[in-house]
Amino acid sequence: MVFDDPKNLRPRRSPRLPGLDYTAANVYFVTVCTHRKQCIFGLPDAPTVLGSAAAQGIREIPAHFPGVRIDKWVVMPNHIHMMLLTPHAKYNLADIIGSYKSYVSKCAHQTHPQCTVWQRSYYDRVVRDKVSYLEFWQYIDNNPAKWLLDEYHP
Repeated sequence: MVFDDPKNLRPRRSPRLPGLDYTAANVYFVTVCTHRKQCIFGLPDAPTVLGSAAAQGIREIPAHFPGVRIDKWVVMPNHIHMMLLTPHAKYNLADIIGSYKSYVSKCAHQTHPQCTVWQRSYYDRVVRDKVSYLEFWQYIDNNPAKWLLDEYHP
């Protein structure tokens, strides 16, 4: 089988929810993991320099994307979670996350030029109602206390 030939590749399923208006205001629960799930950020209450940069990058998202709001977030040793509100189609989630990942990578490259910080892509879930909003909020709140049981713990 020749893998370079696009005819031999499985069609990729769209991650988009059918019927959801992605140009309207949406709240997303986003998870971004480090490359090979390396623990490079430290713990939430004792971050490394790079963990502090990851936190600062999250705090600065609204300054770079006016109208975007970060409702809740946490930086874990090898991943981050955030609840992010996009107000309208002016900004798309991929651009926001791409900009964030780029900022943290530039911070890392100041001391470790060859370092790969992030895995490709990210995970996102559309928050559809108040119940799921509160569940994601609580998940982020409880994540540091459950680190030893976390699916991303090495």
